[in-house]
Amino acid sequence: MHAPYELARCARRRPACGRRSLPALSAGLTLLLAGCASSANLPPVYHPPRAPSAKAVQEGVRKGAAEAKLTGGLETTAVRDTDHGPGSYFICLRQLGPSDGRRPVYSVFFDDDVYKGIQSSVILEACEAQPWVPFN
Repeated sequence: MHAPYELARCARRRPACGRRSLPALSAGLTLLLAGCASSANLPPVYHPPRAPSAKAVQEGVRKGAAEAKLTGGLETTAVRDTDHGPGSYFICLRQLGPSDGRRPVYSVFFDDDVYKGIQSSVILEACEAQPWVPFN
């Protein structure tokens, strides 16, 4: 018979019978579960992303400008961290030209030195309030 049914049958006949079997059963279940807990396939250690290098920023801006089909001179802002978007760091990007307010602004995202993508800038990123420098 199965252990739970034996414990129930034993407890009906003699109350002390179930008390002796219960510790043995719980020890057996503990050992069984402990065997499942030890695994050699542990997840990798988490390392927070770091800001991209200057070389990675240049390459990422070129990729982003090509995706957004920007031509001519470009302007960028400093690298800043973010908690939204496809990456942990971003820079603002726009085409160089007269400041009539019609130039679209983009955000170029990075994780470490890896380019993660480009998207239209949003108000939360405050690109318009940042100092712009020509991109070489």
